[in-house]
Amino acid sequence: MVDLQAEARRFFDRAAQAWQAGRMEEAEHGFALAAQAMPGWASAHANLGAVLRRRGKPEAAVACYRRSLALEPDQAATLSNLGNALRDLGRLTEAETALARAVELEPGNSGFLYNFALVLRDRRRMDAAAAMLERIAAAQPDNAEVEWDLALTRLYQGDYLRGFAGYEARLRLARNPARPFSGERWDGGDIAGKTILLTSEQGFGDALQFARYVPLLAARGARIVLECLGELAELFAGLAGLARLIEKGTPPPPYDVWAPMASLPHLMATTFATIPAAVPYLTAPPRPHLAMPRLPGTALTMGVVWAGKTTPRDRSWPLEELIPLLENPRITAYSLQLGPRGTDLARLGVNRLMIDAAPALASFADTAAVMERLDLIVTIDTSAAHLAGALGRPVWVLLRHISDWRWQDEPATSPWYPTMRLFRQPDPLDFKTPVAELAGALRARVAGR
Repeated sequence: MVDLQAEARRFFDRAAQAWQAGRMEEAEHGFALAAQAMPGWASAHANLGAVLRRRGKPEAAVACYRRSLALEPDQAATLSNLGNALRDLGRLTEAETALARAVELEPGNSGFLYNFALVLRDRRRMDAAAAMLERIAAAQPDNAEVEWDLALTRLYQGDYLRGFAGYEARLRLARNPARPFSGERWDGGDIAGKTILLTSEQGFGDALQFARYVPLLAARGARIVLECLGELAELFAGLAGLARLIEKGTPPPPYDVWAPMASLPHLMATTFATIPAAVPYLTAPPRPHLAMPRLPGTALTMGVVWAGKTTPRDRSWPLEELIPLLENPRITAYSLQLGPRGTDLARLGVNRLMIDAAPALASFADTAAVMERLDLIVTIDTSAAHLAGALGRPVWVLLRHISDWRWQDEPATSPWYPTMRLFRQPDPLDFKTPVAELAGALRARVAGR
């Protein structure tokens, strides 16, 4: 007769070894076999949940964690992991309940407290989240992840001096390997007569947002060499005060000091009240062939972007939820959607309601030229939002409930982009309410033309 308990332990041990070696598919298979061989073993279900979440399967992970908790209801680690998986799914009320119980069971566990703080931040309870993160940071002063999340929370609160100081922790995160640059790093002091190398980091949106500091540095007498991603080079070449532009990875010319681009708000002591919000600070290069005409009988041209990169904190919007914006025959709509989600147009039949401009958009300079010719841009939180804002174009942004620090909390406007209007999800699973609000504003805008 087969000893199922011994068999389950063999499966479990092999799965644990596979997990340690990074062989996640093998680990998932092994933990599943262990749970099947011994259904009453809570740890088998809990570990299967952990590997399923790691592999991007949070719904199944939640079920595994609940199976484990049905057997051992007061396992704080499993409750914390359940809360994290529920947070992945946007089920924040359930996540808070699970994490609160984990902290109640083990109040001294900083990992559980950290997870609890993050879900409170997602629920926009910023003061409570900041207090918890401050407590952990005081006990773990060298923990860059905690310092980073505390900084994001403070930025969300509008505490920019402390927030941007803590934002420097990003440079110590394990997932952000340091790039070696020789010479002195700028400390925010007198820059007149010096050449400063501004180094590229983070994504397109961050580069577009922080490019506003280039003219301000030039006004202090700096000679600026800007490193940027190649896709932004033509657009950034027109920045006021720029002495030289180099693509990322190109050896820089001689310089006196250097600084990461996203460190400029800290180095220049930006507060919420002193955000340099003058727009436009970017302009599109000439593109006479990109006309973006209105169709006969229409009153307004509108560009639409509904998806960005797929990430654990996906900011995309289902295109089918945006169809109400296309019901007005007085609007000529253009898709500015790039990447694989552009296929949503034909899949949903929306290509019959919106003109696909993507084939003409080979660079950010092309997209900028198109945006300058449109009456309105409707987009999610992606680089398109920052580009439209930097160009000073009317831009309406659909924000997921769990949004980025730079959009703050309740206001419908952005302190960084004065031509921007924000439409927020009231709940992580509610895509209809903000679209209905935007559709109403759109009707009013068309009626006024």
